Amino acid sequence: MIERILSCVHYEPLVGIIGKSGAGKSSLCNTLFSPPPAPVSAVGGGTRHVQRYQVCRGSHTLHLADFPGISETPELDSVYRRLYQTWAPKLDLIVWALKADERAWKDDLRCYRELINSGAAPERFLFVLTQADKMEPCREWDGIKHHPSSHQVANLCAKVELAETLFAVVHPVIAVSAMENYNLELWVEALIHALPVNSSSAVSRHLAPELRTECVRETARDSFVRATGEVFDEAVAVAQIPGKLARHLRQLRRHVLSAIRAVWHFFF
Repeated sequence: MIERILSCVHYEPLVGIIGKSGAGKSSLCNTLFSPPPAPVSAVGGGTRHVQRYQVCRGSHTLHLADFPGISETPELDSVYRRLYQTWAPKLDLIVWALKADERAWKDDLRCYRELINSGAAPERFLFVLTQADKMEPCREWDGIKHHPSSHQVANLCAKVELAETLFAVVHPVIAVSAMENYNLELWVEALIHALPVNSSSAVSRHLAPELRTECVRETARDSFVRATGEVFDEAVAVAQIPGKLARHLRQLRRHVLSAIRAVWHFFF
């Protein structure tokens, strides 16, 4: 049981990044993580490959898989679908970047539906509207406060609602601007909520310091405590402990989880 808990502490998450070329995937990742992701290798052949990146902090590593830009033909979409299916079992979460100012996301939508129809789970995807500062009327963006105008806010809200409807999302869609540091804290909170319980803390340790808010830390801590509780419960179930001893173990469980919560910040 202790080994499994320690494996959660040292877990190396793998997060996939999907979106069209020019959707701001690199800018988003460079702003989110500290230090910025470093390229490792390209996996695949020709123009259809996955670029691997790593974010290293001490002995801990976060892995990012940047998928090639979404194609514009059904023929290449089939290649993309096979590429995703190969990687899907390894990924903790897939972040899908949609350009906020794009009129239609028909290529993204077609590709996403193909993935869902081929068995991908909707809860594994977290959509984000990027480059919010380019939303029309873009000249109204407040460059001093790094905030959209009221007209831009209305248009962004409409695009968020459209994305949530078209893609039938499980997790909330949030409009951000990496260049302007707009809404990043809110989106990171959504990211930590969307991650599996065994990987949210491991991802949180690699976030830029200003994005490790109290809400993010608390969410990651709760997830880690929940993951530890699941490990404890599985160990008790496998051991088939008799009733009286099982009751004592339930009391011990509360003490163990309380201790885990207290020392979480030492691990992450």
